Amino acid sequence: MRILSVQQPGNGVAYHRQWLPLMEMPDVAVLFADFLNDEVMQRGWDIVLINRHIPGMELETLLEYRKRYGFKLVVDIDDYWHLDPWHILYHSYPTKKIIDHIKAADLVTCTHERLRKAIREYNKAVEIIPNALPYDRGQFHAERIKSEDVTKGRLRISYIGSVTHEKDMELLRGPWKRLASEQYIRERTHFILCGFSDGGPRPVVEAWRRMLSVYLSGFKLEGYARAPIEPEQYMAFYCEADAVVAPLVDSRFNMMKSNLKVLEAAAKRIPVLVSAVHPYLDSPYAIHCKSGIDWVRNIRELVKSKNMREDFGMENAVWARVYFHLDNWNKYRRHVYDKLIA
Repeated sequence: MRILSVQQPGNGVAYHRQWLPLMEMPDVAVLFADFLNDEVMQRGWDIVLINRHIPGMELETLLEYRKRYGFKLVVDIDDYWHLDPWHILYHSYPTKKIIDHIKAADLVTCTHERLRKAIREYNKAVEIIPNALPYDRGQFHAERIKSEDVTKGRLRISYIGSVTHEKDMELLRGPWKRLASEQYIRERTHFILCGFSDGGPRPVVEAWRRMLSVYLSGFKLEGYARAPIEPEQYMAFYCEADAVVAPLVDSRFNMMKSNLKVLEAAAKRIPVLVSAVHPYLDSPYAIHCKSGIDWVRNIRELVKSKNMREDFGMENAVWARVYFHLDNWNKYRRHVYDKLIA
């Protein structure tokens, strides 16, 4: 089987939905490219795999290549194409272009049933292949840096994400203000915001600064920010975390996201606190927070109880390795691709 994966370098979605699965799939010839032309296509491909659409290329051009070279087009969709009005990309997102690519695909792959139902409005050829990780290999090993080496034994509570989550971060403003008022918590915790960037377009920089202010509660909580790193090394953020938080506003766009944060925490066997909304409702060993009171109470308990941290971390790790190991899902991915080109 020969697969051409068209993706943007340094893109986290492409890393998890294209690069990582295909690199871990045996007996497949793969080329990763960020463009298409006749020279590339003349090498002969069974499948061209893209995520959503190819930036800078019109669908008509892609379909002409398909007609000329006879490959099957697989469009992977990991997120909803209708953004929330407060999303930083709301006014520039190519919603129609993504829908048109979904319609044109020979096969659409996605991460869960909620997304599958939405895709089937445009294309019935849909397969669910969830995000999965090659646990205990590469950067997904379980080793971490001891907190004594970094924060003098304080519990490191990390947020790992992008600037698109400013609205979600606001869920922590009240709870974190309450935690910052408690001396017991202040003296025993260290809050780390990972992905922070102080460069780029002004709206992005300003959004990151607001997020950092919320996460450190006006800098009343001890902590710091980490700059973004390449997808191939990003699990280093989890190496210096003792717990991870993933707040998420309850919206249709957010409910179409995947449970990747839970799976990443499982790699390091650390607990993950999440909003009690999809996509996290099906993660039995995440710590679900329905309200600000829940966030405060659960953080307090994690700070006080090493057993709680270890138990939730290990239970989630075992669960994820059983149901979301990349080796298992790559077997299914191979089956789906074989059926498509048969």
